[in-house]
Amino acid sequence: MESKAAPLFGRPAAYEVDGAPLGVGALELNGEQGLDIATANGTGADGPSFSLLVNRGQGSFFPETRTQVDGFSFQTAAMADFNADGLGDIALAADDIEFPVRGVVLIFLGEGDGEFAEPLEYRLPGIFPTCLEVGDVDGDSALDLVVCHSTSAGGASEGRATVLHGVLDGTTPTGSFRIAFSERVGTEPASAAIGLIDGDALVDIAIGDRVESTVFVLFGNGNGYDAPQPIEDVAAVSAVAVLPREDGLSGLAATSRTRGRLLIFEQSPARSFQLLEEHGMLFSPSALRVADFDDDDNADIAVASILGADLWTGLEDGRFERGEVIFPASADLLSTIDLELADFNGDGRLDIVSSSSSDDEVTVVLNGADAAFTPTSTPTVTDTPTITNTPTITDTPTATRTPTRTATSTNTVRSPTPTPTPIVTTTPAGPGDANCDGRIDDADVLGVIHASFDPTCPTADVNGDGAVNAADLIAIVRLLGAG
Repeated sequence: MESKAAPLFGRPAAYEVDGAPLGVGALELNGEQGLDIATANGTGADGPSFSLLVNRGQGSFFPETRTQVDGFSFQTAAMADFNADGLGDIALAADDIEFPVRGVVLIFLGEGDGEFAEPLEYRLPGIFPTCLEVGDVDGDSALDLVVCHSTSAGGASEGRATVLHGVLDGTTPTGSFRIAFSERVGTEPASAAIGLIDGDALVDIAIGDRVESTVFVLFGNGNGYDAPQPIEDVAAVSAVAVLPREDGLSGLAATSRTRGRLLIFEQSPARSFQLLEEHGMLFSPSALRVADFDDDDNADIAVASILGADLWTGLEDGRFERGEVIFPASADLLSTIDLELADFNGDGRLDIVSSSSSDDEVTVVLNGADAAFTPTSTPTVTDTPTITNTPTITDTPTATRTPTRTATSTNTVRSPTPTPTPIVTTTPAGPGDANCDGRIDDADVLGVIHASFDPTCPTADVNGDGAVNAADLIAIVRLLGAG
C-alpha cells in the first residue's frame, strides 16, 4: 500500500478581528518580528474598520487593534508597500455612502507602529467594487491596482475593469495613483489575476465574471489593453489565477462557486485555451492562490471555501492532484472570503492567512510548522481614531448613475435562509442521507445545511456526534468524495 506524504502545513491558529472581515493581507507595520496582518472589516462593532495583528515572533500574533473608518461601505482590500518606504500600506475598495453613492479606492500609507496617514481617495468610474489586485502592470517598478466594479450604460448595469497606475517621483513610488485605463468587461466581474499570460512579455489581466459565467483576459498591448477576450465558460466563476509555464504560455485556474469545481486551462497556441482538467468536491469556493509550497518547482494551488482550505499539488505535466486539507471549517459554518500568502515566521516558506466573515476571525497556517502559542485573551480596543478628512482628488472621474441599491452597507453576513423541509416518505439510506430521500448523493450537501436549522432528518447527523453542523457538512463532502 502506497503511503501518503506527511502533511505540508501545521496546526492552524485563529485570531479574532472586528466584524465581517472582507479582505486580509500581510504587511510590515513596525519593522519588528516579521510580517504583520491587516483585515478590512465591513460591519465592525462601531462601523467599518480595519484590524491590525502585530507579529509577536515565530508566526504568532498579538491581539488586534482597530482603526475606524466612517462614511464608507467596504467591499475588499489589498495590502502592499505602495511608496517603497519599507512600511506596509492598505488599499480599500469601497463605496462612499454619501449621496450620490460612488465607488472609491482609499489608500492608507503606513507611518510606523500601526499608524496611518489620512487616506488618499480615488473615485472610480462606477460603483460597487468587487475585486482589488496589486501588481506592477506597466513595468515601471511602481505597484499598480486593478479594480473590478460596475457602472451604467443606457440604464443597464455593465461590468468594468479599472487600472490605477502608481505615480513615480523620478524612480521612487510616491504611494499616489492615477486612473490610466477603464474598460467594460462583462456584467459583474468579481475576481482578477495579474500576470504574463500569452508569452509576449507584456502584463495581462484575467477577469472572472460571475453573472456571465465567463473568464475574460485583457491582453496587454504596450499602450493599454486589447478588448476583453472571452476565454472559457465557468459557471458562477468566483476566483481566477495565472499558472506560469516555462514556455511563457501560462495556464489559468478558475473556481466555480455553484458547481464546486476547480478548473485548469492550458494555452496552446498563444491566446487559445483548452480545458485540461476539472476537479470536484469543493463547496462554494471563494478564493485561490498559486505558489510552489513544497519546493518541487511545480506551482501548487491553495483553494478556500466554506469547508476551510485545501491544497492541490502541481505535477510536472501541468496537472494537479488533491493534496491535503490545509485547515478545516470550524464548528460553525464558515464563509471564507479571502486568502493570502506570506512568510510569517521567517523560514523562507510561504504560509497562509485567510479571513472568515461569519466567524469574525483570521486563520494563520504555517508551512512546515505548527502555529506558535496564541494568547487567549483579546482586549477590547476603544480608542480607535475616526478618519473624516479626505484630500482633494485629481484625475479621478465621477460615477454617472444613481444606483438602484440602497446606500447602506451590504456586507453583513447572514446565515442562509432555511428552505422548508419536504415531507419524508422514504426510508433513510443511513448516515449521510441528509435529506432522507433514500439515497446518498450531491443533494445531501444542501440537506446538511437545511437540517442545521431544522434537524428533522435524523441521518443528517453524518458523523454521529448528536448535532447537525459544519462538521457534518465536511463529513458528507468527504463521504461523497470517497465514493
